[in-house]
Amino acid sequence: MKALVVFYSRTGHTRGLAQRIAAALGADIEEIADRVDRRGILGYLRSGRDAWLGRRSEIAPPANDASGFDVVLIGTPVWNMSLSSPVRSYLQDQASRLPQVVFFCTLGGSGAARVFRQMQQACGKAPLATLARTERQLAQADLPRAVEEFAARVRAL
Repeated sequence: MKALVVFYSRTGHTRGLAQRIAAALGADIEEIADRVDRRGILGYLRSGRDAWLGRRSEIAPPANDASGFDVVLIGTPVWNMSLSSPVRSYLQDQASRLPQVVFFCTLGGSGAARVFRQMQQACGKAPLATLARTERQLAQADLPRAVEEFAARVRAL
């Protein structure tokens, strides 16, 4: 199975999880490049507002053609219980090129189910599998096992 892991990360949590997933699957990996400045407290507030309002973000064109893969795993942080704007833009822009999809997210506490629904709406495809990890879960010793179990589910698709 040829897999691509695509993600956006403002703080590094989603990047770290994406890197672990890509390594477990032997997948290619690509970070979504957001052209909006989301640094600092103002960037944090802007991000939450944009996500809650369902706004898109200006992103750089992807380096990989998603249609050349069997499955694309798409990762997002949860902002204000909503899908991040850069990932919303990627999903909407690439919807017609996406093969089978798998979703994953990182979050402070809640909102994963809502975000997975938003991701499905943005690309028009139901995920074959999902994974949500809170910041607390990302710091736990069982993270490598959880990622490997997730990767095994993806490989079995």
